Amino acid sequence: LDPGFSSIDAMIVRRAADQYVLVFKDNTRPERDIKVAFADKAVGPYTNVSAPITEPFTEGPTTTKVGKDWLIYFDMYRKKTFGAVKTRDFKTFTDVSKEISVPVGHKHGTIFKTNRKVLNKLKAYERDKQKKLS
Repeated sequence: LDPGFSSIDAMIVRRAADQYVLVFKDNTRPERDIKVAFADKAVGPYTNVSAPITEPFTEGPTTTKVGKDWLIYFDMYRKKTFGAVKTRDFKTFTDVSKEISVPVGHKHGTIFKTNRKVLNKLKAYERDKQKKLS
């Protein structure tokens, strides 16, 4: 993607066999917000860059599908919190920030699906790490 401005923190999601969405941060001033662009191949070219889908001073988007909705989580770094929007078409977005919970101190991250066995191992690792720090 070369939108003609500084862009970082990109993530590609596949909506359908020939529909890809690039979710990224517009890193220019005063923007510094999240936008999306579209392509029919994962490698692009990506076009039709959207207007901002978040307020300024957001970055590190991660996207996952839950039911019929796509959720885009992002770091609201000036507010020291996380936010989220949901969409079905990547054209209209609803702020659902008040409906999510993210651990205190969390920064950019990636959401992924896993099975219970892997989840339990990750939780055990984190518990052990916290015990060592205590």
